[in-house]
Amino acid sequence: MNNFEITMKTAFALCVLVAVAVCNAQDTYNPQFDNFNAEEVAGNIRLLKNYGKCFLDQGPCTAEGSDFKRVIPEALQTTCGKCTPKQRVLIRTVVNAFKTKLPDIWEALVQKHDPQGIYKASFDEFLSSQDCVHCEMKSFLVLCAVVALVIAEEKYTTNNDDFDIEALIVNVPELKNFNTCFVNDTNCNDVSSDFKRNLPEAVREACAKCTDVQKHIFRRYLEGLQEKLPQQFEEFRKKFDPEGIYLEPLKAALAKA
Repeated sequence: MNNFEITMKTAFALCVLVAVAVCNAQDTYNPQFDNFNAEEVAGNIRLLKNYGKCFLDQGPCTAEGSDFKRVIPEALQTTCGKCTPKQRVLIRTVVNAFKTKLPDIWEALVQKHDPQGIYKASFDEFLSSQDCVHCEMKSFLVLCAVVALVIAEEKYTTNNDDFDIEALIVNVPELKNFNTCFVNDTNCNDVSSDFKRNLPEAVREACAKCTDVQKHIFRRYLEGLQEKLPQQFEEFRKKFDPEGIYLEPLKAALAKA
């Protein structure tokens, strides 16, 4: 397995983590609750009292009140475990309004849903804590950035970046040997074998992972081969680009190197 394959597997694993994080975010209460105007309810005693009576089965419920009433027991028992960060902020706002403005209703709610005080400590801790509403999105963006950096940083090894390409071009027999190695897997030495290892991918991907030095070497190699050994250049083309779809983009990518 080469370095690129390892890197891509790592990048894929990170992408899976991103997907898992996004999917887990969907295991929450209905996100429409995020738009509930908790500040309006907390600031309006009459409205707050009506919600309290709904929750205590002492008065009618609005559609939103019925939805909230249905999830109150689970939210209490799990310390709002399925709430989105924004929902946790909204619940703290409403609960603290009950506790400070309508303590009798709050105590009645406590007696209804937690008469033995089993969840009091954990829920009090929840009420006193804070959440980052945008943390999930930030985490998502950070993971995506890591994936992008992993992929962006991947380059071929620079072991032969000091290779004297101009000396090869003027040495036509050796230039032919290099091409024979690339095309027919014969007459290979350590340097040509190293270049050959990444050659098919470099052609297909327009040398996307080449360093600037490697792009220069590749450009001059193709120019020298086409000028001095046109028949061998044609063999190279047939080997690595038989359908004629890669060389032109490759040349364009190498033009400024």
